[in-house]
Amino acid sequence: MLTRWIRIAPFALAAFLLAAPAPAVQKPLPQDEGASGLALALRRLPNTASFLHVTAHPDDEDNPLLVLLGRGRGIHTGLLTLTRGDGGQNEIGPELFEALGIIRTEELMSMHRYDGAEQFFSRAYEFGYSFSVDETMQRWGREEIVGDVVRILRTFRPDVVGILPRAGAGGGQHHQASALIAEEAFRAAADPQRFPEQIAEGLRPWQAKKFYERHRWGAAGEVADDERAVVAIDCGGFDPILGTTYYEFGMESRSLHRCQGMGQVVPLPGRCASNWKLVDAAISTERDESDLFDGIETGLPALERFAAGELERAPFLRPSLESLQSAVMRALDAFDANDPSKTAPPLADGLRTLRQLIEQVATSDLSEAARFEILLRLHRKETEFLAALRHAHQLRLDAVVDAGLVSPSQHFGLTVNLANGSHAPVIVRNVELRMPEGWKVVESGDPIREVPARGVAERRFRIRVAPDAAPTRPYWVREEGADRYRNLNPKDFGKPWPEPVLQVRAHYDSSGESAWLQKAAEYPYEGPWVGGEQRHELMVVPKVSVRAAPEISVVPLDQAREGREVRVTVDYNGEGPASGRLNFRLPDGWEVRPASTDLEFEGRGESATHRFFLSSSETLTEGEHVVRVEARFGDQVFHEGHEFIDYDHIEKRVLYHPSEVELKTVDVRVADGLRLGYVMGVGDQVPKALNQLGIEYSMMTEDDVAFGDLDRFNVIVTGVRAYLNREDLRTYNDRLLDWVRRGGVMIVQYNKFEMNSFEPDTDGQVRMGPSQFAPHPLQVGRGRVTDQNAPVEILLPEHPVFHFPNRISERDWDGWSQERGLYFIGEKSPDYRDLISMEDPFEYNAGEQLGSLVEARYGQGCWIYLGIGLWRQLPAGVPGAYRLLANLVSLGSPDAPSD
Repeated sequence: MLTRWIRIAPFALAAFLLAAPAPAVQKPLPQDEGASGLALALRRLPNTASFLHVTAHPDDEDNPLLVLLGRGRGIHTGLLTLTRGDGGQNEIGPELFEALGIIRTEELMSMHRYDGAEQFFSRAYEFGYSFSVDETMQRWGREEIVGDVVRILRTFRPDVVGILPRAGAGGGQHHQASALIAEEAFRAAADPQRFPEQIAEGLRPWQAKKFYERHRWGAAGEVADDERAVVAIDCGGFDPILGTTYYEFGMESRSLHRCQGMGQVVPLPGRCASNWKLVDAAISTERDESDLFDGIETGLPALERFAAGELERAPFLRPSLESLQSAVMRALDAFDANDPSKTAPPLADGLRTLRQLIEQVATSDLSEAARFEILLRLHRKETEFLAALRHAHQLRLDAVVDAGLVSPSQHFGLTVNLANGSHAPVIVRNVELRMPEGWKVVESGDPIREVPARGVAERRFRIRVAPDAAPTRPYWVREEGADRYRNLNPKDFGKPWPEPVLQVRAHYDSSGESAWLQKAAEYPYEGPWVGGEQRHELMVVPKVSVRAAPEISVVPLDQAREGREVRVTVDYNGEGPASGRLNFRLPDGWEVRPASTDLEFEGRGESATHRFFLSSSETLTEGEHVVRVEARFGDQVFHEGHEFIDYDHIEKRVLYHPSEVELKTVDVRVADGLRLGYVMGVGDQVPKALNQLGIEYSMMTEDDVAFGDLDRFNVIVTGVRAYLNREDLRTYNDRLLDWVRRGGVMIVQYNKFEMNSFEPDTDGQVRMGPSQFAPHPLQVGRGRVTDQNAPVEILLPEHPVFHFPNRISERDWDGWSQERGLYFIGEKSPDYRDLISMEDPFEYNAGEQLGSLVEARYGQGCWIYLGIGLWRQLPAGVPGAYRLLANLVSLGSPDAPSD
């Protein structure tokens, strides 16, 4: 018996564990505790159906539908988001690229507290907005990402798959690419000849039954033009357990995509139809479907289908499944919101029946394929029974550490707290710590034997981290030469994060049946935003962190000999005092003052920042030079630093960077006599570029904008999307325009539709109108150029912005990152003139694109709108972007020529 179980279990468990959600750290929603938590958990027990939603980016998902299926109907739901949203914009902070991907990953995880779906990712990297499916496929690697989706299908094994529309003549073709990839994977997952290496690893082919395409969100059902009816799922219904409609609950979860500027106002109740069109099916389907699961058996007895044709080998299967179904119904009938513990005995009986069935199936003469499919779903069901049983006993497990960040060899404390909200004591069989090899419990309090009725029990541990403990970090890194990630640990593939480093599992007794609940070790702390408690999982960090700032330093050639300041911050996370030394590895032709410095720390948590000056000892040309910084403590050398990404709506995470400075020497000059005022924008890093150029400027406060002497400036720059978050800028914009009329130069970096007006039309609909903040009528549109290598034509070559004080040539458009620009000016009055034009090579964005660099003369001054993506190019150290910025601000110089 045991031999046979061991032979088949690895396959079932490998697939099951990949699909299992990691223990949540964030505070659960009120609906997930008490009687409502039990009621929601009970909904899952009689259901074996599963649904996988495949999208391109975070925020593409159908939130109300996920809530309806997962919460309302108890269906096992998953969301496969091909990218982590790394190439998007950020409306809440400065993080871009991989750091932004971490924020958006965590926003998805926060969102899933509402819909209960499991989250998966492929290795695709969001390289930015795209107008081309072909470009997307080529940059991601079509075969690689199809393989990723196949892997998720073979592990999650959904009955129904839903995708985004496969076709669309517009931008955002990542969406269409994700749908076409999933369409191919739908059939490929069932073919053992496709991606056979997965089969060799132990995965098995899987054919989902139906494959739907998103038709239209929010509209009523209608007949599609391909003779198949559109399935309209009403998500506007009220759920008495959630206390709201699925639409409201879903849109509240959607609001957590805050870095993408998602609306924060939850809509009022109303009709909401999620519409889907059948694309492919592996079963016979009716023409007029009313539900995504029409034709699919979803109850527990439906598991018998996996043994079709060989039921005589397992005569126990049908009666055992019926017995399990009966136990579930008894648990549902026993539910009492005033006394959830009434549900515990039938749940324990059902769990016992389920485990007996698992053993029967594992030791049966069924084919290995049949055993695999049935056991996989029974193990999932066991997890759902355990969740429901925990709620029935009103048990709560907390595993709290006294240090959120630990380093190798460190000792820390862990408090395990078990609270029992029921009116009967709970017998505890064991408290198990799940931690990496090499970690040791050095002290332990008395074992917990029982949790009294409506009481708590506690046990404390003292733990030593392994001397060679690996840092807690994302398991994915950019793959060189492709817009794709490489997984550092294959077992973590598809997961949002690696498993928490320390987890606690408490085993207890329920009516004679063993049960358990599990929690990741957490560190509670006060959020620095508006108060309230935050928690993050225990994280391992190196004993020493070395961070150099800036990571990219642009050095004008005429300033290379003067020296460029670099600040190196060393954080010490070890135990006891330590001495070390900070050293530099310099490229040829560079020197640093001082050459090195001693490091002295008395204990954990200390930090020291040192200033150094890098300068060139010889004449330089444009180029790149890497300076490496390292801290040596005895025989250990540290050359990596980390940053924490921490907002009040997500869990705190850590991202690592090499301890180095990339020096970019650039042939760039700035005109004399500049008096520059800067209005800070959203996540704006352009002021750092002004520092790099050696330009002195004043940050304009609200009082400066509202009441200050604007005539002390000859140029004012508004930051990225400043009109979004600077109410003073919107309120007192007329003062700035009056200043322009008197001779000032105002440069407005890109904004979205916050610059436009919105007016009611005759039909009662709100229409976007002209900007109320520009000197002449214009409207910010959706125009953009996504190819970073797209040709740029200078339309007014004699304009000083192209030759004073730097000559702008073709080389200045080389080496750009991700895109040329976005949110160009659309409609505009003849008072504006375009200074450049661009053209994407893509069919869906064909033709000349204007509105990226637009100027208007206004009185004695000029007003410029900048849709060119300098905000992204400057932090990347693109030389041409620095020369263009220098020329733009130099228009305010007394020496600037007229055009």
